Amino acid sequence: MAKYTDFCSQILEKVGGKDNISGAVHCMTRLRINLKDESKVDINEVKGIKGVLGAQFSGGQFQIIIGQHVSEVYPEFCSMAGIGAAAAIDENLDREPFDIKKVPSKMLDYISGSIAPILPIMMGAGFFKMFYAILGPDMLNVMANESSLMQTLYIVGNAGFYFMPVFIAWGAAKKLNTSIPLSLLLGCLLIDPNIINIVVAEEPFSIYGFIPMQLNNYTQSVLPSLLTVWALSYVFRFFDKHVPRSIKIIGVPFCTVVIMVPLMFCALAPVGNWIGMLLSGFFSGLYNIAGPLAIALIAAFWPFMVATGMHIAVIQIALLNLTSMGYDPIVLAGSNIANYALMGMTVAYFLRTKGEEKQMASANVVTLIVGGISEPTLFGILLRNKQAMACQIIGGFIGGLVGGILGVAVYTMGASNFLTVLQYAGGPGENFIKACIACVVAFVASLVVGIVIGFGGGAGLKNFKGKKAK
Repeated sequence: MAKYTDFCSQILEKVGGKDNISGAVHCMTRLRINLKDESKVDINEVKGIKGVLGAQFSGGQFQIIIGQHVSEVYPEFCSMAGIGAAAAIDENLDREPFDIKKVPSKMLDYISGSIAPILPIMMGAGFFKMFYAILGPDMLNVMANESSLMQTLYIVGNAGFYFMPVFIAWGAAKKLNTSIPLSLLLGCLLIDPNIINIVVAEEPFSIYGFIPMQLNNYTQSVLPSLLTVWALSYVFRFFDKHVPRSIKIIGVPFCTVVIMVPLMFCALAPVGNWIGMLLSGFFSGLYNIAGPLAIALIAAFWPFMVATGMHIAVIQIALLNLTSMGYDPIVLAGSNIANYALMGMTVAYFLRTKGEEKQMASANVVTLIVGGISEPTLFGILLRNKQAMACQIIGGFIGGLVGGILGVAVYTMGASNFLTVLQYAGGPGENFIKACIACVVAFVASLVVGIVIGFGGGAGLKNFKGKKAK
């Protein structure tokens, strides 16, 4: 059996069979199929095929986004479809006319596509952080943080997230097919010790001596690198096209970096913080007007904020509340409930999926529920599955609304795993009981939604009904 036989067979089945195909070509990332009858295509089923990154009708063709290995899939697909293979077409055809309606989905696709390649880093480092949390004072308290083993666990686990701007830069460069070396350089600059020292000193600094730089710490951040590499893809392409061939090997990287350094430090990287500040003001104002609704919205959308790094600025509200009032009734009150909704979704995903997806979900159940590490679940499941998003939003919103109505508040920082609910202890005893109710509601609601609707582009619900009928 050839490498992509099963993959191509599934595509053929979902597009109406080989008799419905009149021709096919491919570009850099897409398999472009000409169909005799477009009504025979089940686009949601196609999107649900493992290995398919997206699908749509455009320009009289049915385009299936596969990735840069489409050139390997194409010959086998043509052979199975009984059609002649053609040469790859211009990759520029992948750039479709701007459509404001597709911006949110394209942004999400860019974020998830950039982060997916670094999941092994998150998984590996996540287990080190998990064992550090389990063995440390916050849980079993069997080892002192100063011990060599605990320090090793901390160093390795922390490195996997501290250097996130560099990892993200690599993933984003792959996603956008732009310069990986220059992307890595810019990612390293974001966390360069010299830059961090300037930020810590809080003394004004200007790039090139005349462009003021924002004094922000970008370690463990996601959004600065995503924005930077997105801009780099255009700047690099411009110089690659216009710099004379005789000096291109030197001129393109130099000119690109000259432009990108001030653009990154003085404009793009601070944007994430500014967005976070806007969100902070929004949630604060919303809580003043309608407290329960504010907590419900935070619980529903908190994982998405974490995935984009926008939670970093919003969390400052919680820290300010804890230091000034002794408790936080807004951000942590909602974000902790969101964690239980995420746990419920992950368990549902484990129960409803099969094969490699189930194996990944089982690892995520351990890292999330026991270790309190959410990133592998966020980027491995949540951001690439619409049903998973629905579970999180519905479960988080319901649990958050219950918590808001009951008036729960967080009194201390602590574990971020299944013991997260302990953060509600320290105040009135009834607050802890109410928090337990809200967290259980979020977990159960997300779990039930996931079990009912499934996670296969709609197929899960059909299968569930089919099994029930039997």
